[in-house]
Amino acid sequence: MPKGLYPFNSINFHNLVPTCNECNSSYKLSKDPLHTAGGKPKAFYPYAASGYSIDIHIELKKPDIDHLTPDDIDLKFGPAAISEEIETWKDVYGIEERYKAKCCGENVGKAWFTQVMEEWTLDGRSPAEYMSTFTRQATKRPFADCNFLKKAFLEGCGRAGLFS
Repeated sequence: MPKGLYPFNSINFHNLVPTCNECNSSYKLSKDPLHTAGGKPKAFYPYAASGYSIDIHIELKKPDIDHLTPDDIDLKFGPAAISEEIETWKDVYGIEERYKAKCCGENVGKAWFTQVMEEWTLDGRSPAEYMSTFTRQATKRPFADCNFLKKAFLEGCGRAGLFS
């Protein structure tokens, strides 16, 4: 919660949400996650006893990795049971904009694709073999190297026919 709007809560240790400087300073800024034009949205509680599992599904509107733009990417998040919390999270931290930028980035999304198509296939292995191996790794360590996003992006590439 922004300390300018809630000065007494700024010293509440349960208001100290663990976010990095970039997220807090560049995206969240003084946005008030407790009040929007639509009322009082639900938000994730970072100190909940059990974590949240968010599903990410990526669809590419056109199969042209070299000219991929954010407008070419559809992101869907789930599960529906926490959709209100997800919408608040997306709004406060600019999640869609940031994830789409990563997927279009030369050193991120395009590098992931190149890893499959060049490095892996040079060893005589198929994209399907890569995805099988990578899915196991991403399941074990989803947050290492943005594996959760990499997996969704590469699955989207597969559905768009880019591995054919």
